[in-house]
Amino acid sequence: MSKVNLHTSHASWHSTRTLLESLTSKELEEAASQQRDHKPITNPGVRALLNVISRIGSAAPGSDEKKSYMLAELKSSTVYHGCPTIYMTINPGDLHSPLCLKYCGVEIDIDNFTPELYSYGERLRVLQKNPLAVVEYFRNLVDTILSVLKQGLFGELCHYYGIFEYQGRKTPHIHSQVSTLFEGLMLMIVMDKGEHFTAANEGEGKGGH
Repeated sequence: MSKVNLHTSHASWHSTRTLLESLTSKELEEAASQQRDHKPITNPGVRALLNVISRIGSAAPGSDEKKSYMLAELKSSTVYHGCPTIYMTINPGDLHSPLCLKYCGVEIDIDNFTPELYSYGERLRVLQKNPLAVVEYFRNLVDTILSVLKQGLFGELCHYYGIFEYQGRKTPHIHSQVSTLFEGLMLMIVMDKGEHFTAANEGEGKGGH
């Protein structure tokens, strides 16, 4: 079971603790099932607990707490590695890719592919029937692009950070930032010049008095 944090006020903590200790895991699971089905929660204890809790945080993907944690990671990487060299969005055109059809199990000739043989509607139906194959295609494509970056396409790679999202038709894409050694050296040069410039100004200021 994943960790879950409950946020409540100091004044209501004692009643919150009593409610938590009185509820069983089965009752909580039943209430969660009702909530997922968009039905009213029937257990009065669970309803009372929700009234005194201001926020529920979880480490589950997509939760507010997970997003907050990822934002802290992103800020820390910028502080440590400097400003990113590249902001990159990878949004594969799976509907137009013969490779994606291949991942979905369609027997095609990759070297001599004829797009006209597969209409837009037919491709969409194939992809919707094989969502895991689409994810595998996307993941391998992202890994391939990252492997090229690691070989020094934009300089020596220092750090990269990417976040997966899903579009309206539930296909994945990724937003990422990339830091290279070249950018780090440029940052060091700018900082070094800034220090000399400040020192020179201080010297001129002293000389003027």
